Amino acid sequence: MIDYLILLSIPCLVALIITPLLRQTAIKSNALDYPGELKIHKNALPRLGGIAIAISFFFSIGIGYSFLDIKQSSETEPLIGLCIGAAIIALIGIWDDIRGLNAVKKLIGQIAAVLATIPFGFIIRDLNVPFVGIVDVGNILGTILAIFWVSGIINTINLIDGIDGLAGIIIVSILATLFVISNLIGQTQMALVCVVLAGAVIGFLRYNFHPATIFMGDCGSMFLGFITAVIAIKILFQSPNIVASSTIPVLIFGLPIMNTVWAILRRLRRGRSPFAPDLGHIHNRLLNLGLSQRVVVLILFSANFLSIASGLAIVFSKSENLALALCVTMLIIGLATVITIDRISPQQDNLLHNNDVENTSKNDRVLL
Repeated sequence: MIDYLILLSIPCLVALIITPLLRQTAIKSNALDYPGELKIHKNALPRLGGIAIAISFFFSIGIGYSFLDIKQSSETEPLIGLCIGAAIIALIGIWDDIRGLNAVKKLIGQIAAVLATIPFGFIIRDLNVPFVGIVDVGNILGTILAIFWVSGIINTINLIDGIDGLAGIIIVSILATLFVISNLIGQTQMALVCVVLAGAVIGFLRYNFHPATIFMGDCGSMFLGFITAVIAIKILFQSPNIVASSTIPVLIFGLPIMNTVWAILRRLRRGRSPFAPDLGHIHNRLLNLGLSQRVVVLILFSANFLSIASGLAIVFSKSENLALALCVTMLIIGLATVITIDRISPQQDNLLHNNDVENTSKNDRVLL
């Protein structure tokens, strides 16, 4: 437990120290997120906060490996593979925040980062389906599923990062959950990764809660989405002893997934490309009701906590019947919530048309 506290404190302190320095660097280098048609902030703000999270993470992992003997806890290969993939995704995010990348190039980079982890065991070979049992999908399909899962989660986190502090607090709650499950099944190194990353995010949130003075940018959202998704592969998709382990990740990442699915369906329904940016996300709709950013973050954090609690209930109960009941219940709640918000808070008309997407600045482009 002392090691966990140390590994939580180190990245937190590092992030607290270097985030203001990166903020000043971003201002001097004009790496700013300017207000625009698809922005809710009124002033230009630095967007290099993700670099602070990444530096804090890698530095603390290095400290832990060198001085706290985390290498003695289990095999080191998964940790090495995770760090390689995380480094790739961080570099892609930094390039995107500074120079800008289109959706296709970002997707290619995300796939490359996932493929870098495959030789280190981050592959979805088996699916534990309720009332069916363990289904072996093989290496080829398993690799495709891993790419789909990780790239999908990367972009769900990117989309939920729409108001101050929301993505960070959601990620911390997800990491706390993955930490509990990691310890439960004896995945000590994955638990340590959860603690280190959570510490880095907590330190960064000091400057990202409303009113934010710096954004995490694509580097931050992609970095956080990548690591949490990869950890989920290791401790959930590869844990046959956890009942219905293939459904639990969907509940743990419930809010970001719901927001993304809603975005795709909403755009298709309006005859737009699913990749066309808009201001119709769940946090935007709640802001349209006159709620403050802090209240919206609290509401969405509570909703995410409910979904996470359902996933943990399945883990501890080991009941397939409960797994099915909770999945159906959360699906009904999610649909009811989306329909209600859609009716009481209609989407604004400042959507970008399909033919306008190419005219947006590079930094406004998103994958979904």
